[in-house]
Amino acid sequence: MTRRRIIKDGKVWALSRRTTRRHYLFNPDQARRIEQAYWYCLAVAANKHGILVHAACLMSTHAHEVLTDTRSELSLFLQLFHLNFARCIKALHGWPGEVFDKHSTSAVHLRTPEAMIESLAYLIANPVEAVAVRYARDWPGVQTLPKHIGTRTVRVQRPDFYFRPGSPDYPDAVELELHMPAALQCDYGTELAQHRIAQRVRQREHQAWEEAKRAGQSFVGPRRVLRFAHTKRARSYEEFGSLNPQFAVAGDKEAAAQAVKELRLFNAQYDDALAAWTAGDRTGVFPHGTWWMRVFHGARCGPAP
Repeated sequence: MTRRRIIKDGKVWALSRRTTRRHYLFNPDQARRIEQAYWYCLAVAANKHGILVHAACLMSTHAHEVLTDTRSELSLFLQLFHLNFARCIKALHGWPGEVFDKHSTSAVHLRTPEAMIESLAYLIANPVEAVAVRYARDWPGVQTLPKHIGTRTVRVQRPDFYFRPGSPDYPDAVELELHMPAALQCDYGTELAQHRIAQRVRQREHQAWEEAKRAGQSFVGPRRVLRFAHTKRARSYEEFGSLNPQFAVAGDKEAAAQAVKELRLFNAQYDDALAAWTAGDRTGVFPHGTWWMRVFHGARCGPAP
């Protein structure tokens, strides 16, 4: 069962979802067709559902996005985005099975500006920490750099290997602006925020170099990355049963306490309302931020606090 999410306007989310059995289905290709399909599907879904994208990085086995949900339509956005992108991958590779693994998308609520900086830096430096390339800028697939956040507009043509021309929902070309998160824009402004993110990226790159040196690993390099087959599977060790956090605060204890309090109150109110609903009482009020029961069952929800 999917874990409950509190879906509210203006929340900043760090998202991640992986390929089935860690196959290299998203590995970048020389013709950049996977990059084209990713940006197109992301732009179509984001523009339709009021999503402000801040950064994105597509690794060989998983995708990362940091974004703001302005209309409480995160779930609808993910459904459309992942459905279209998975179909593009299947059409491109002739892949017979599922594309994404059975787990739902990891969605971490970024509650503080420092958590946003940390999450953006993690996304950008991910190819380096995976020992794929020495510098984040060298990743040959979908990537966002600090200087792109708040300034870049991605323009992409509709892929010709899946979508049919003429559909009003899928135009010939789309644009996607990469926005600076509002909290960072307010606290630092675009240039200083980019500088803070770039600093953290450099720190993570240096840490990755030191770790690779200790482990005796060498970086793959962008040319070799492009030669990997999509049937290849990641073999690195993973801890089974590791926790998937619901929020991030970058060490802010007060923000963490407030987040825990909010989650507990939400779940307690939700449990009471759901118990009444299953008993046949349709007058119960679900807490503000309820999504599934409100959208698919028409349940009443309380006002925002």
